[in-house]
Amino acid sequence: MNSKYLWIIILTAFIIVGLYHVFAVGRFNYPEFRLKEGQVSETELIAPFDFPILKNPQTLNREREQSIEQLQTPYRISDEPLFAALTALDRLWAVFYAKPEQGPGAKAADAAKAGFGLDAEALAFATTAEALNQSYEKLREGLQEVYAKGIYSGVSTDSITVYQGDTPGIRPISAYLSVNQAAMELIAKVPETEKLINSLTDSFIIPNIVIDEALYTELSQRTISQIPETEGIVLQNEVIIRKNARVTQADIEKLESLSAAFRNRNLQKSPMQQMLLALGMLIYTFLTLLLANHYYGVFHQEARHHVADFLPVNLGFIILVIFGILTNHVFALNSMLIPFALIVITAAILVGTDFGVLYGICAMLVLNPFINWETYSPIIFILSTSMTLLLIKRQRAHHEFLSIWFYLLISITVVSVAISIYKSDPIAVVFRNIGFGMISSAISIIGVLIIVPYYERRWNRATKQTLLELLDFNHPLLKQLATTAVGTYHHSLIVGNLAERAAEAIGANPLLARVGSYYHDIGKIVNTEAFTENNENSGEIHDARAPEDSAKIIKNHVLEGIALAKKYKIPQPVIDILMQHHGNSVIRYFYDKAEKLNLDAPLQAFQYGGPRPQSKEAALVMLADIVESTTKAKDIRSEDDIRKIIEDTISRLIREGQFDEAPITMKDLFAIKESMMPVLGSIYRKRLDYPEDHDKR
Repeated sequence: MNSKYLWIIILTAFIIVGLYHVFAVGRFNYPEFRLKEGQVSETELIAPFDFPILKNPQTLNREREQSIEQLQTPYRISDEPLFAALTALDRLWAVFYAKPEQGPGAKAADAAKAGFGLDAEALAFATTAEALNQSYEKLREGLQEVYAKGIYSGVSTDSITVYQGDTPGIRPISAYLSVNQAAMELIAKVPETEKLINSLTDSFIIPNIVIDEALYTELSQRTISQIPETEGIVLQNEVIIRKNARVTQADIEKLESLSAAFRNRNLQKSPMQQMLLALGMLIYTFLTLLLANHYYGVFHQEARHHVADFLPVNLGFIILVIFGILTNHVFALNSMLIPFALIVITAAILVGTDFGVLYGICAMLVLNPFINWETYSPIIFILSTSMTLLLIKRQRAHHEFLSIWFYLLISITVVSVAISIYKSDPIAVVFRNIGFGMISSAISIIGVLIIVPYYERRWNRATKQTLLELLDFNHPLLKQLATTAVGTYHHSLIVGNLAERAAEAIGANPLLARVGSYYHDIGKIVNTEAFTENNENSGEIHDARAPEDSAKIIKNHVLEGIALAKKYKIPQPVIDILMQHHGNSVIRYFYDKAEKLNLDAPLQAFQYGGPRPQSKEAALVMLADIVESTTKAKDIRSEDDIRKIIEDTISRLIREGQFDEAPITMKDLFAIKESMMPVLGSIYRKRLDYPEDHDKR
């Protein structure tokens, strides 16, 4: 692993550590206790000093609201309403005095212009100037009397607290006049103006017993300040939470109170402690990422081709961390809702089950600091995803996403129920965890549906679904091969049968072996007539050419096949088989012909460009290709002839070193030979002659 890969790992580690310090501990320089109600504490927590227990905000607000509700509303007798009433009286009489000789109707009209809604009947008393003067004096005196008694409105209690200066006094409400009572007393004082008073009650009778808003606010604040914000005290060395005890709401309030006490005491971590925390987290994260990337790079070399291919591996860790932050720190949800299986199943489908298991372990190690180092969720995540990967591999359901979701849901349910039984959790907790598992698994599979197809196309992976699509005989390349190079087409089908049977026998990928066989000679489409299986007279073409030129034509079918495969976006593992199915072997026929003609041609001119087979599937296609061609050219009389052809071919390829770079053993080669025998025997062995029937009947 070179420095480029290390830089990607280091950058990812810095991003994860940065997120950890911003969202998990970086916002605080004091201890942070992130336990939740119902969670089982893994450690015993002892009070480091005396601190008060703070009431939770809901309780404190409720007590404050209750105290304000019990507070007596303070009232004062205001002078402003009397002043407003007398001003209205003066304005109205000023209208009357302007034209005292007018009749009631004219006076009512002038009063309306001044904003007083009166009719002529209400002014029947205003016949003379003397009558106006007498009514004015009586009304003025009557208003002063009723306002002196006090007028109230909207009071539903039997008594009120009235302040005179700073001295409160509780008085019965009956000691004051309501608006209606005040109007009646005023009418009794000046009966001739009854209709006038009834018409202008809102202008003449204004409540002067009013709430003292400033004093009410002051009293409310004073009452609130007298309510204690604490409810008890925790003494130094007192046990706050015991190990393995279930956390209660009271415990949460104590933890929050302890955090507040740390803040108030300004007990901060020293710069050295903060530096060591960051350094330790960085080393921990770097080593975890290095393990995953190293395994991916060294043991899955066929699965990556560029440095950029390492980016998704590390991006998966960042995505999982973001899910952990959103779930645990932003929305304060249960950790079981984290879609952990999303990146693990994606890695298993795209790279392999073994890598998926390791990637899941590394992902859990990276995620754990963001979920407060708890063990409950990680155990469920690891066990359920591992069970799911095992089922996917066993059932070969890598692209059957509905089945994957079913396996994941069943796995989460089984693991959750098992742990709940062990912990004796209530049935409500069991169903809650199952519900969280359903949500998490659904989000995970939706993510897999989006990510897997994208990276399959981007990485050109030979997934099961892709390989099945390549087996469709309506694929443009296979259709063109079947119509323009019939001999090669039938040869490829037989090679596919042989390679698939052999792959099943040695535990290789049968589907990849068959697809690789179908496309291994696709380059012969370009120059069909130059190959014997397509043209019985191909010798005439080569007789007119130098052996070196003929060898070049034959070799070019590999290069032309690679070009066609890339044009039609064939997955890289299939292209690798196409490239390697001749290894670096020599085209013996034309090389021998050149030697017979004493031509000074280098061996490289008659040698395929290679490389030698790098995988079991490529080695199987090479062997099946040669065996099928040789068997077709021979006169097969018995199974021994077929067996000898296979054994001779294997021996020759071993001598030439064609299998040196493929992970294939002698035991595998023996199993390959036995698996190919029935296929070749059924195709090329001559039928037994039936005895003639000499009976004459």
